[in-house]
Amino acid sequence: MNLKNVSDFLLELENLKAGMGMSERVIPDEIRLIILERKQNELKRQTEQVEKEIQKDIEDLFDCISLKQANIETLNGINAYLQEELRKVEEHIGKIKAKATKSA
Repeated sequence: MNLKNVSDFLLELENLKAGMGMSERVIPDEIRLIILERKQNELKRQTEQVEKEIQKDIEDLFDCISLKQANIETLNGINAYLQEELRKVEEHIGKIKAKATKSA
């Protein structure tokens, strides 16, 4: 019996009792205890399920952060390489221009 069914059952039972003019004591405590324990177990199960989903989302978040960090480190390495290559090219250009100026 799922949580909605238990709640619906208890509501219907209360409505039935109210319609019959009976008190809450009509339902034996043993039956109420069984119904409430089932409801308690369902709530515990749902709580555990939500906690597992939260834990999975946290793990997924850290996995994503790790991937992004690796991507940033890779791009940073590529950027450093490109800047070094640019520096070398500019240095060669400067040498060629200096040589051409001296020759002219």
